[in-house]
Amino acid sequence: MNKDSFKIICHAASKQLKRKGEFLFCQGDTADTIYIVKEGNFKLIRTTENGDEAILQIVSPGEILGESALFRSGITHPVTAIAMEESKVCSIDRNTFEKVIKAEPDLAWQMIENLSNRLYNTWEQLTESYTQNAREKVLNLFVRLAQEHGESCLQGQYIKIRLTQQEIASLMGVSRVIVSQVINDLIADNYLSKEKKNYILKSRCF
Repeated sequence: MNKDSFKIICHAASKQLKRKGEFLFCQGDTADTIYIVKEGNFKLIRTTENGDEAILQIVSPGEILGESALFRSGITHPVTAIAMEESKVCSIDRNTFEKVIKAEPDLAWQMIENLSNRLYNTWEQLTESYTQNAREKVLNLFVRLAQEHGESCLQGQYIKIRLTQQEIASLMGVSRVIVSQVINDLIADNYLSKEKKNYILKSRCF
């Protein structure tokens, strides 16, 4: 979402501050509010009937959460949104957001683009999960993270967002042990390096 559209939304929205680990909404909560991330990052988690958790997506500044509330009433959130760091969001109820979109065609088009990109990324990740081995999955994840959360440095792209090996495993749908082995191999092969709790994807990957 560009800055002009963001200003329009923020003018009509209420503001929230979430500290690391706090919930924005939980799986099963009524979905009647749209959220726009202003600062920070959120991970979207789906919990199965067996109690297993899978990270489906990481949402960054400028992106929208709870967009399913736009098109259907009386539904619940299919995921839980948890702040990965101190984060700020603008929240706006469904009816108000609908009025804003109808009055701002450019904003409506950005919403369509956002949803289209999210659908495309979902299909891309599904394809990867069925056609790639663990090394390819992990390396492609780091490429996406570098594109979305990267900052140029001498070695390549410094990934500003911090992910544990368990979180990476959850995103990939593989075990933490395998992720640990793959990351060590990528570091040994000079595709990746680590600086404290952050990763750097080397220039050779681009």
